[in-house]
Amino acid sequence: MKKKDLYINRDISWLSFNDRVLDQAGRQEVPLLEKLQFIAIFSSNLDEFYRVRMPVLMAWKKIMKQNPGQLIPNIDIGTYKKASKTINRQQEKFGLILADIIQELAKEDILLIYNQAIPAEIKDLAAQYFFTTIASYLQIIPIDDTSFFPINNQLYFVVTDDNTGAVFFLNVPSNHIGRFFTCEINGNKYVVLIDDIIKAFFPEAIRNTSLNFYSFKITRDAELNLQDEFEGDIAQKIETEVNKRDLGYATRFLFQPNLPKQLIETLATLFDLRKSSIVEGGNYHNLKDLFSFPIKIAELSYPKQLQINTNQNFKESIFDQIDREDLLICTPYESFDPILRFFNEAAIDPTVDEIYTTLYRIAGDSHIAQALATAAKNGKRVNVFVELKARFDEANNIHWARLMKEQGVKITYSIPNLKVHAKIALVKRKQGRESALLGTGNLNEKTAKVYTDYFLITSNKLLTNELNMLFEFLPARRKPHSPNELSFSHLLIAQFNLKHTFLSLIDQAIRAAKAGDTATIKIKLNNLEEESLINKLYEASRAGVKLQLLVRGICRLKPQVPGLSDNIVVKRIVGRYLEHGRIFIFQYQAQSSVYLGSSDWMNRNIYRRIETCFPLLNLTLAHQIQELFDIQFADDTEATLLDEHGQNQAIETQQKNVSQQQILNYLKGKMKK
Repeated sequence: MKKKDLYINRDISWLSFNDRVLDQAGRQEVPLLEKLQFIAIFSSNLDEFYRVRMPVLMAWKKIMKQNPGQLIPNIDIGTYKKASKTINRQQEKFGLILADIIQELAKEDILLIYNQAIPAEIKDLAAQYFFTTIASYLQIIPIDDTSFFPINNQLYFVVTDDNTGAVFFLNVPSNHIGRFFTCEINGNKYVVLIDDIIKAFFPEAIRNTSLNFYSFKITRDAELNLQDEFEGDIAQKIETEVNKRDLGYATRFLFQPNLPKQLIETLATLFDLRKSSIVEGGNYHNLKDLFSFPIKIAELSYPKQLQINTNQNFKESIFDQIDREDLLICTPYESFDPILRFFNEAAIDPTVDEIYTTLYRIAGDSHIAQALATAAKNGKRVNVFVELKARFDEANNIHWARLMKEQGVKITYSIPNLKVHAKIALVKRKQGRESALLGTGNLNEKTAKVYTDYFLITSNKLLTNELNMLFEFLPARRKPHSPNELSFSHLLIAQFNLKHTFLSLIDQAIRAAKAGDTATIKIKLNNLEEESLINKLYEASRAGVKLQLLVRGICRLKPQVPGLSDNIVVKRIVGRYLEHGRIFIFQYQAQSSVYLGSSDWMNRNIYRRIETCFPLLNLTLAHQIQELFDIQFADDTEATLLDEHGQNQAIETQQKNVSQQQILNYLKGKMKK
């Protein structure tokens, strides 16, 4: 089998995941208003694809033209064309699903005015909103205004005047006032996009009814153009690049169907769009704004879920409690409060001398960042490694880093060619006592409500001693000179021992299977891309190891291929919560090794990041994670099987196993014991 036939194309696989998100919007079981959220997720994901991946595909397409026959890693000649065709098919399905949702909303007396005139009964109210609110933000920009440069993913109209032939631009100020206008008349809840209000009343405002409005937006490259250099203030560099981002390389010009061809040519020339994807879309763009759909009705949404409060004794320190027993938190089913308590108590506990942590995506109103600043003001030595290159969150991370630094926190920033993606913290107390927090997800109380993640709080010296080594290394702000520079025996750290250890664990399962023993590997990831690890999983399959994989997003491994991956089954789960936690379970010869961690098996995680995976040394907690994995792998409702082409296939024998609900029930039952 040729190398190119061993792997699924990563971009087509990613689009397959987004297709699964779109399918969720069309599922009957999903509450009506939640369907709009999945529509918004699909739209947001597609924007990100154009910002992040299309620039790469377009660059590689150009390289292939200039250098025929040159091999490009992970890409074939037709990738750009395949991706474009896939997106076009998805957009058609998107329109059909959204039309069905709009009809369902109308049955609930929620009238989303979409591709139709503003109803007469609300026209005066809409006019009032235009003249009192919208008009104050409208900017009329002549087409010959050379200073005008469309902001990334911002909505605009290009407006033509039939009488004078004039052409000008008009912004849609959804970034200032929101996308929707709402009102209620005779029991009907009307929702109108401000795009339509502008088209209806702007001509009246300027006393010109001969205008034609054509909506468009330009999507730009989101990649930061950082050089591999270490000099200078990295925070300033990142901030400069963030400010430039909205003016970056155009990757997509999206316009409504009836935009005249001559005007398309004019805009393509004016904004240098000829090398971007010129895409005819619908009449409305940026439907990710449906995240903020203004109607909230409990009966049409997911039932409110009260998080489980893990047993805690508030009469003693959380550190004294975890000195006795490890604590495992499974968000969002269980409350994030113990993680907040870990930092909050550290800030005021007189026995705490030092705090170390990494921060990747910081909440906008982060209690954790505030606790770290407070700890520094209280005289504790606080060391925080802030990853500034967390895509789309750079500005917020910079804000908190500066605030903490002003309060006396020692801040270490990232370096250009090495991200720190580990989610870890270490608290040092008097008399040599130490406690650690290790997670699969960000230390962010907002995302913890919608991301499924796992957080271990422990005082196990086998783990805290090795975390000490890592936190001593991070301020050096460099890659290790060799993987052997630091010796980790329990933690798996990318750049040191992570890849080698995973390969070794798979090899042990292979040896067990060849010896006639039962060997099983169970892995849950967001993305599976890195070829040497995929090859080792193929080798395990051929040796008779049974492999169960849960891969939410990109999966380049081809499952169920005769002679290659007969023993590998891959499932994808898309449900109410975003599956985010990584699990690694290796079972053979009555042995079982269970790891959790921050690292996907992607090239960037393995080779260009500091990642941390950690063992569950507490057998009770290890058994719990094994049971949680088995619950998820039995999902036959919100899970799909991935075929050898990376496409989603429905599970035929459904018993209505919805794993996210069953996990909640499982954890509730555990609390009662």
